[in-house]
Amino acid sequence: MPQLRGAQSRMVTWGSALSGLLILGCQGTIDGGSRRSGSSPPWTSAGQGAAGGVAGPAAAVPEATSKAVRAADAMMQSSNPALYEIAHRYFPTDAPTNAPKRLFRLTRSQLDLTTQALLPTHYMTPVAEVMPRDPLQTNYEYADNLSFNPANFTPYTRWVEQISSSVRGKPTSVIDCTAQKDAPSCLDAQARTFVQRALRGTASSAQLDHYAQFFVASVAQVGVAQATADLVDLTLTSPQYVFRDEVQTEAGSLAPAQLLQNIAYTLADAPPSALGLAPETALAQLKTPDGVQKAIDQVLATPLARQKLMRFFIAWLEVKEPDEIALAPDVFPEFTPEVAQAVVESTKAFLNQQLAAAAPKLKDVTQSSQAFVSEALSAIYGTKVARGKTLTATQLDPTQRFGIFTQPGVIASHSGPTTTRLVKRGVFFTRKVMCLPLGLPPAGVNTTLPEVKNATERERVETATASAVCQGCHSSINPFGFMQENYDAMGRWRTTDQGKPINASIQVSFLDEGPLDTRTPVEALQKLTESHRFQQCFARQMFRFYMGRDEGPGDDPLLRQMFFGFADGGRENIVDLLQTLARSGGFSQRSEVP
Repeated sequence: MPQLRGAQSRMVTWGSALSGLLILGCQGTIDGGSRRSGSSPPWTSAGQGAAGGVAGPAAAVPEATSKAVRAADAMMQSSNPALYEIAHRYFPTDAPTNAPKRLFRLTRSQLDLTTQALLPTHYMTPVAEVMPRDPLQTNYEYADNLSFNPANFTPYTRWVEQISSSVRGKPTSVIDCTAQKDAPSCLDAQARTFVQRALRGTASSAQLDHYAQFFVASVAQVGVAQATADLVDLTLTSPQYVFRDEVQTEAGSLAPAQLLQNIAYTLADAPPSALGLAPETALAQLKTPDGVQKAIDQVLATPLARQKLMRFFIAWLEVKEPDEIALAPDVFPEFTPEVAQAVVESTKAFLNQQLAAAAPKLKDVTQSSQAFVSEALSAIYGTKVARGKTLTATQLDPTQRFGIFTQPGVIASHSGPTTTRLVKRGVFFTRKVMCLPLGLPPAGVNTTLPEVKNATERERVETATASAVCQGCHSSINPFGFMQENYDAMGRWRTTDQGKPINASIQVSFLDEGPLDTRTPVEALQKLTESHRFQQCFARQMFRFYMGRDEGPGDDPLLRQMFFGFADGGRENIVDLLQTLARSGGFSQRSEVP
């Protein structure tokens, strides 16, 4: 083996030695061995691009899966024919298809939790603090969209450098063969153990051989400390660490290690080891349906799974960080940084409480008149709070506050900078809450609201969108904005706008339950959040967030089951929705088409 000269030379040597060993032809580390030069990873321009490596169209599923779908449909139709008809109308495709094989990058949350579990002594700074936010699709970090590019590549690898530098100072926290006087056999065994843990059980015997052989050889040349740091650096920048492989499958089915990863990352954003799933026992139990169910139950019972559920709600509701809420200080001087912080913390405290139950129900989130109030929020909520008192669960006026959509943290996130932005609020509700089709404004249409003296915001919107060309979309958008007009841009309850009484009445005709005609925001939100359209949209949004992709026609059978079980009898059990998703045949099957 050639003499290694410096960190970059060692990376080049290790990278070239491991060439061809990693999946999908990815060579060596994520930078091809020239990471410190700041260049882009080799596959960025070699066919994968920014799409995350989605491969090919979906293919037909095994007959057993189709048979299970038919049986589930028959059971739903028999137990509640009316609801099944609605479910089939929303999700009409009968033939299931497997998702395409894909290679997709871990999200920043997943990279954080994976590294923290692997190297707790050396994990210091969350990667989200140094690595820029990934492209968002409908405010979700879709795995299909995630890749490495010049903007996030260098920050990530510098983050890894900090970790490996810390390892260099305490190598025994990773490889400790001091009792064996650094015997090659011990170094070999511990290197294999570390790499297998880091790569979540997906490394082949040949890959482990090469990692271990070069580690032992490197120890002989540069010492244990530097060799261990390089082992960590090489592993954390390898494609198998930063990407999940669902390409090299076993006859279209995920291998046990892949399935274990899928369960852990899909439901909790964490590696199996962080969820108490030891590979040697978990991989054996995944060979039976009961074992798979046990693993799903174990993951969903963890705090990390509830933390991911919390991240879903924040992303679904598009709750902004305090410094991102753009209310103009000259128009809303009361909305100080302290108040901005408080409204977001209040919303998160409410969600944490409602989602902590063993079987959290969506109605607990959408139809509660409770909120967490502090002194900073007393003026917004119109309540008296003891001076300096922290956030406290408080029952509010049920004629003014009704669930998460009336909380200032959500309202302010969709307002501003100078007005309530009724159209913005309506667009959010149309797309994310009700999943109604919505296109872009017609070319050449002026989307700026006219300045009309003494006109309310509703009157300005009605004037600007009255034409037929606008009503195609605004007939859906406007009601969702109008019904929230009692809440100003900060989320305070009000009864007048420009000195005129607020008109929060709406009429819509697109619900399965029939025409809706309401006069107050509470009445409107109660009817809307009990509707089947809302429930099917929630099922879709959870599918998109957790699966890391948009749904396709071949996902209809699964979504039909998710919606039916969620809506039947008004159960709205959120964990059951995830159970149905994770138990589905498509969760472990991938298309055979490359």
